Amino acid sequence: MIAQLDESVPTRLGRALAAIGCRAIRFPNEWKGLKNGRLLNKLNESGIECLVTCDRNLQYQQNLERYGIALVVLPRQRFEDLLPLLGEIASAIANIRPGQVVVIADQGKV
Repeated sequence: MIAQLDESVPTRLGRALAAIGCRAIRFPNEWKGLKNGRLLNKLNESGIECLVTCDRNLQYQQNLERYGIALVVLPRQRFEDLLPLLGEIASAIANIRPGQVVVIADQGKV
């Protein structure tokens, strides 16, 4: 599954994930500033089924099943903090299905 990195997620995370065989694309400049509902519509229209974000509230604010989007929630925004969690993040992206939410914990456990 191809994952879309949210605008608050470091683009270096996408490159690090690619190095271990997981495809995560950077956030398009033209989408910056979109409200969550409009962003989920854009993802759906683009055929992207997974959003990697640091926004812990998105899962409670939007009906992800309605949009056919899966959500991987990261514990932090700093790339250096996310690097030790790379395997768990990649595994979550590989195994998640639309409508599901996976929250990655600081210790790397889901």
